[in-house]
Amino acid sequence: MMHRTQAPAMPAGSSSGPVLLRATVVLIGVLALAGCARLGPQGMAGRAAPAAGPPASVDPLVVWAGRAQPGATDRLTLANGQMAQVRMVRAYNAASGRECRELLVGSGMVERSRLVCAVPGGWVEARPLLRGGGAPRP
Repeated sequence: MMHRTQAPAMPAGSSSGPVLLRATVVLIGVLALAGCARLGPQGMAGRAAPAAGPPASVDPLVVWAGRAQPGATDRLTLANGQMAQVRMVRAYNAASGRECRELLVGSGMVERSRLVCAVPGGWVEARPLLRGGGAPRP
């Protein structure tokens, strides 16, 4: 008759599988917390240098947009020396978190939309995200 070899009996209540799994999870958690603690109170944001934005514009239209309220209109001498009717259409916060303002420059069939957004230290002209954003409006 053949005898099978049996594994040594484990004491009741002890099983190495779940204990090893728990120890691994705890070790991973401790390592993750240690890594976060090394970053400091600001986390990853404290590690990266803040991006320097473009310098503030001195264009009279951009300067006007920085202080005007929605609905305001005015006649300005533009950077190219021409006079133009300017109207602020709206002010809003862009997805980037910057405050932006949409302007209409000109009148009638030559009215063009322009976008101005805040940067540290002032305002700059920004590219419209939609195609035709700078096209004349009907």
